[in-house]
Amino acid sequence: MTTQPDAVLSATTAPADSALPHKLGRLGPLLFLAHAGWMLPFAAAGTLVQALMTDLDPVRKVALYATLAAAGSLTSMIATIVFGALSDRTRSRFGKRNPWIASGAFLLAIASTLMSLTSSFPLLVVLWMVVQVGLAVVLAPLFAVLPDRVAQHNFGKASALIGAGQLVAQSLGGVVAGSLVTVPREGLRWLPWLIAVVMVVFVLLSPERDNRDEPGDKLSVRALLRSFVPPKDRDFLLALAGRFLLLLSFMMILLYQLYLLTDYIGLSLERAGGVIAVGGVIMAVASGAATLLSGPLSDRLGRRKAIVMTASVIFALAALPLTLSAQVSSFYAFLAIGGFAYGIYIAVDQALLAEVLPSADEHAKDLGILNIANTLPQVLAPVIAGVLVSSLGYQPVFIIAIILAIVSAAVLKPIQRAR
Repeated sequence: MTTQPDAVLSATTAPADSALPHKLGRLGPLLFLAHAGWMLPFAAAGTLVQALMTDLDPVRKVALYATLAAAGSLTSMIATIVFGALSDRTRSRFGKRNPWIASGAFLLAIASTLMSLTSSFPLLVVLWMVVQVGLAVVLAPLFAVLPDRVAQHNFGKASALIGAGQLVAQSLGGVVAGSLVTVPREGLRWLPWLIAVVMVVFVLLSPERDNRDEPGDKLSVRALLRSFVPPKDRDFLLALAGRFLLLLSFMMILLYQLYLLTDYIGLSLERAGGVIAVGGVIMAVASGAATLLSGPLSDRLGRRKAIVMTASVIFALAALPLTLSAQVSSFYAFLAIGGFAYGIYIAVDQALLAEVLPSADEHAKDLGILNIANTLPQVLAPVIAGVLVSSLGYQPVFIIAIILAIVSAAVLKPIQRAR
């Protein structure tokens, strides 16, 4: 039986929405800060870990990085669902999200510091998996803050602030990584502590109310295992598939940017670091402008789906220059066009996802399942791209990325609960 979209929205969002503040207030800038705070170190970490793999074994660096990245992403995918479900069920005087947000930040910072002190690849893999668990402890409840504490008519603005924070930080992460690419251990040792500082600030300035009086499902192994089962909701599953395909397209190129510059374009490690730094600035400008415009525009137009689909098509165009030419200018063009598309996407997609959540009582768990679309591409992208690069070179990677981006737009079209 098909449920009418308006009925679902009224059943899941209206009661909570009526009790939420009319304006974002202080929460808006704090969401920007929190998402910038975790993204900058992790954007830099991708390049720094690649540089560390180069130091360990220049010949096998691609295989080593693919193994480490896949193990970490698979861990993250599982951990995000688990800690999302735990967060939904948490009852404490400090609320259900904030205790997890603060504690996870310190776990990942400690693990990353330990990574900087070892040259054992198996130990590096284990520590990177711990880092990803810590990040999941932070992000599962942090992403649930939007549907929990923001009124629906402000979803676009809040999503734009979240997206702007991530994109500015991602671009600055490229600048930071470029400056530390020859000393990757220093970056891995200190950068993640920024996450701990920012999350403590977020928790202190955006306290949750005591929720010990709220009814809640009793935690059990069976209930935890049920958290891995996606809701039987068509719009939810389409949104999950659309995000997965686009992010797989994006990560197949971005995750290998250091090797792309050194092996495909032919730059030295030092020159590649400089190009990544400049590229970070280019992407910051392009994505930042797109984010600030598209989020509020989606609120005004009342449209999310059409804007996200447009972003997917633009991203497909961004990969064309690299496909046609192995030049630094092609890399910059990819970051400019792709950054603009990603800025539109990340500003509005979070609002789109919030509108298709089927249950008001399981925001973090459902968003944890949706986070599969973030983490599974990080598992598959290094493997797919690594196999293609080793056997056929980089151009097939770009062609497949273009196809995936176009398909992601087509998948979103049938969604009914969002326009």
